[in-house]
Amino acid sequence: MPFRFVQETVRFLAVSDPGRLRLRAATATTITVVLAMVVLLPGSDVIGQPLTVALLGTVVAMQSSAAVKDRDQHSRVITTLLLVFPAIAAVSMSAALSQFGKVADVGFIAVLFAAVWVRRYGPRGTALGMVAFICYFFALFLRAEPGQIPILAVSIVAGVGISLLVRTVILPDRPGLELKRLVRALRAASIDVLEVASNRGDRNLDLLRKKLDRLGSTALMIDDWLDRNDAAQILSVTNDDLSVRIFDAQIATEQLVSALWALDPNKSWPNSLGQATTALGSCLQNNPSDDQLRAARRLAATAADKSDPSTPAGIATAVAMRAVQAHIAIHHITNNALRTESEPRKKPDEDEETDTGWNPSTKAAIQVAVATSAATILGELISPDRWYWAVLTAFLVFTGASTRGEILSRAGHRVVGTIAGVLAGVLLSALVGNNQPLQLLLLVVCVFFAFYLVTVAYALLSFFVTVMLAMLYGLLGTFSIEVLELRIYETAAGGIVGIAAAYFIFSTGTRSTLTSKIDDYLDQMTAIIDTAIGAVVQPGHETDLVADIRKLDNALKDLVTAGKPLEMGPTTRTRRGAKRLLRIMTASNRSSHALARAGVSAARGEPDSEPSQETTKALRQASDVTKATIADVKRALAGEHVEPPEKLTETSAPDVMLQSTTTPGPVRSAVRSLSTLNRTMGEALTHV
Repeated sequence: MPFRFVQETVRFLAVSDPGRLRLRAATATTITVVLAMVVLLPGSDVIGQPLTVALLGTVVAMQSSAAVKDRDQHSRVITTLLLVFPAIAAVSMSAALSQFGKVADVGFIAVLFAAVWVRRYGPRGTALGMVAFICYFFALFLRAEPGQIPILAVSIVAGVGISLLVRTVILPDRPGLELKRLVRALRAASIDVLEVASNRGDRNLDLLRKKLDRLGSTALMIDDWLDRNDAAQILSVTNDDLSVRIFDAQIATEQLVSALWALDPNKSWPNSLGQATTALGSCLQNNPSDDQLRAARRLAATAADKSDPSTPAGIATAVAMRAVQAHIAIHHITNNALRTESEPRKKPDEDEETDTGWNPSTKAAIQVAVATSAATILGELISPDRWYWAVLTAFLVFTGASTRGEILSRAGHRVVGTIAGVLAGVLLSALVGNNQPLQLLLLVVCVFFAFYLVTVAYALLSFFVTVMLAMLYGLLGTFSIEVLELRIYETAAGGIVGIAAAYFIFSTGTRSTLTSKIDDYLDQMTAIIDTAIGAVVQPGHETDLVADIRKLDNALKDLVTAGKPLEMGPTTRTRRGAKRLLRIMTASNRSSHALARAGVSAARGEPDSEPSQETTKALRQASDVTKATIADVKRALAGEHVEPPEKLTETSAPDVMLQSTTTPGPVRSAVRSLSTLNRTMGEALTHV
């Protein structure tokens, strides 16, 4: 029983944090903060400098660790080194302008504008802008003077150096270990979703969808790893080969889940299906022996031979055998790390930006400049000493958000997290008292959880940052409930100003953005239909379907992100409509996966296995019907009147399988996928 509990716990952690990427990032940031405090606090005391000098270096170290997010290690090192220049420039500018009163506030707004404007240059620009903003703010907050610029520069260089030490020596990139953990997370996610699909006593469709989404997200993270690394330097395959294997395992698992869910829950499974799923369970363990894998392959193959392929259970058994083969292939790849020479995978070309007006980062920069100007005025009216919290909130609600709904959501999360953090901070401060070691420990714990949970919920970041501030004020001997109360008022003021700026200055509607993202997604889906059907009717030719399907997955990810604020809409109808539409698009994505797999299978086949002319004609007609339904969905989203179908037909696709008694397997798979996709798009028409 204890071993079972440990297994379940490990699996939960693997699924909730694939590859332990969040854990690693939070750990790196926490170690950086601890090292910075250990080095800078005693160092500043020895040379007779105030505590604030050490705090600036510590904050720069923390930001250097958290803000640098380039795709590869070499770029991350370069960006980290470059942080020194905007940091020192911002501190120098703040110290110089502080001699002229309110001019320093104007400089602050200019720095905020620039920090947002440089986001157009990708992760490096974003990191440089964030560090410049933080350094100007702290220099303003600490009332730095021109004479302190040299020692503050030394503190900045030390902070960046400590961050670089952690990044390259203490916790360097280990791509092989990262991939191994990601593959384990894929297996754990597969086990989770199969358990839900196999549970005939509790048919929880929402849970099943959530588990399927997590499986897809994990597979997408592996593909992201492939964009940043060369698999051939670690394993015995190229990036493209590994990408196809991961794709096969994901799609086979999704298809098996669909087949199991379609079975009558009141009827017991035939022995052959039970044997096939048992074999798959063996393959989904992390360290099976070669003998176990061979036995699992034999058991699944025997079960598939005994099953009736014309029954739903027989189809499920055949799909389970494919899943066994796919996961065994991944085991062989990851367990045999043989170095081979291979050219690095080419990075996908960046889409060229079309000239549609001002760059989004310019619009956001103007919004931030106006919002922070208003927040400065409003914040000083509330508290001349704590106005910066309003400015911080007005700035941060625009970070990672572009639409009115996203900004409203971030502002709400920040206010809720701040209120909860104030309550927790007051309680902890009362319990801890003046125990400095315990205060330092809690401060470090807050840093870890703030960065570990930031991608889970933005409110949690605000919560832990507020608790951390309570501990920091305790260390500085300036803690008071009134100060934390002011933080709530200032945060609310900054949030209101940020929302107002989002609504009245270069307003970007959430619904229009969602419509645009859906259009992009459906365009990508139409392209996949054309490529997949082309591969099926002309087998044996190379395709880029695996790369295309990952583009579709990323388009769906953008779509879901754009639609999330609508799920918290003001009316029940709005919330339900948004959830239904996002659910339909997610379901259509899985049908597109199955269609792409049919195309990939056909591409691996022999050119002489081409289907008959009648079959080809019927299949192309079926794809035209599905594409026409997709076009109707786009027209309906654009506001045109489209009559919803009276009955969601299966299209003419099933007729394809009647054209010939020797229809190839990829054709049958394509037929089923087109039928499901057309039906799903028809459902979307009834909800647009």
